[in-house]
Amino acid sequence: MKKLIIMFFALSLICAGCAVFQKQGTSDTPAPAKTQGFNQQFYGFPDIPVPKEVDIVNERSFVYETSSFKAGVIVFSGNVDPASLETYFKINMPKNGWKYVNSFRYKDIVMNYVKPDKTCNIKISRGAFLTDLEVWVGPADNGSVSKPGPVNGTK
Repeated sequence: MKKLIIMFFALSLICAGCAVFQKQGTSDTPAPAKTQGFNQQFYGFPDIPVPKEVDIVNERSFVYETSSFKAGVIVFSGNVDPASLETYFKINMPKNGWKYVNSFRYKDIVMNYVKPDKTCNIKISRGAFLTDLEVWVGPADNGSVSKPGPVNGTK
């Protein structure tokens, strides 16, 4: 019995030690572009502030960039109150040139912002222990939405 207990503790120490050496991220992960103020950082998009209380989730994030636009989704997670995140974005997005469009609130909070050349959708979800934050950015679809026309040849 004593050997079993010693083996259990030894195994626990080995596993804890191995966790220190796990890979911390990938080189293609968006890194903070700059830091401004006390409570914000920028990942991939220099006009979308993110509070420092949330950490990026590399496995669920990506940025796609061409010569004409940049789009992607960056996912964060942290022990943050969803209502405080909502307030944070309502205050800081307009400071970075974003126009508030609308928001939806039920189980999750979804906020939509727009600029002349791009859109940003922010989704805040409360989990069992942490709050997830998804920031979706894409090009604006200027002018391609047409008015409804005749249906099935009727006028």
